[in-house]
Amino acid sequence: MHPRADCAILVASCDKYSDLWPAFFALFERFWGDCAFPVYLASNTVAFSGGRVRTLLSGPDRSWSDSLAAALRALPAEYVMLLLDDLFLCRRVNNQELVERFRWLGERKGNCLRLNGSPPPDRLLDGETGVVSPGTLYRASTVLSLWKREVLLGLLVPGESAWEFEIAGSVRSDAHAGFYATRTARLGVVNTVIQGKWEPAALARVRSLGVEPDLSRRQVMTRVEQARLALLRVRTWGLNRFPPQWRRPVRAWALGTPV
Repeated sequence: MHPRADCAILVASCDKYSDLWPAFFALFERFWGDCAFPVYLASNTVAFSGGRVRTLLSGPDRSWSDSLAAALRALPAEYVMLLLDDLFLCRRVNNQELVERFRWLGERKGNCLRLNGSPPPDRLLDGETGVVSPGTLYRASTVLSLWKREVLLGLLVPGESAWEFEIAGSVRSDAHAGFYATRTARLGVVNTVIQGKWEPAALARVRSLGVEPDLSRRQVMTRVEQARLALLRVRTWGLNRFPPQWRRPVRAWALGTPV
């Protein structure tokens, strides 16, 4: 596999998040202007006109999974890097490293390589990259992940949200080998929008980078919502104290999700 010929970047989005696109792609160009791969945006009926980006339209929004599946079917690549529209780049991307990561996954005929380091792999193959075993949490990830396109497409179920896919899709992924993750985050991103609203610290970070987002269509989280988010982060921290094979059953017991 030649990593530049059969790989692509896909930004998963939809019409109702189009207010994020100008800021997202402004920072994308700043921090990854030498991106070696074609860049696609998954949307419904609204296209983004700017730079190198090609919009893949799926029609009226039915669900996150339906829209993503339509984009993947139209994507002319064997491997795809999945980015989310609310994760903005905030530091320079090492383009050559991404070329090598795609090559690494292709040479192993792997299915997924997660680059965010959270949670880390449960069995290291080298100093930085390791195996994500069946039965572990977030095995099927939407965050900074390289995927074999057909495998990702096969794991999607119509009607699921991104959150539902990461839970139930991880269970479905247990039928496949070849899932990997890096030990540390390989790209610097800031999580800007949570549950549809701007997170204040993230908004301040984006502004510090000299980008002023469109706030006319989206609210900023209240103090109460920020407090709830802090509690969720504490819960996640506590869950990660368990051994990798225990995290999925513990979460399933606590939230009533699939094991």
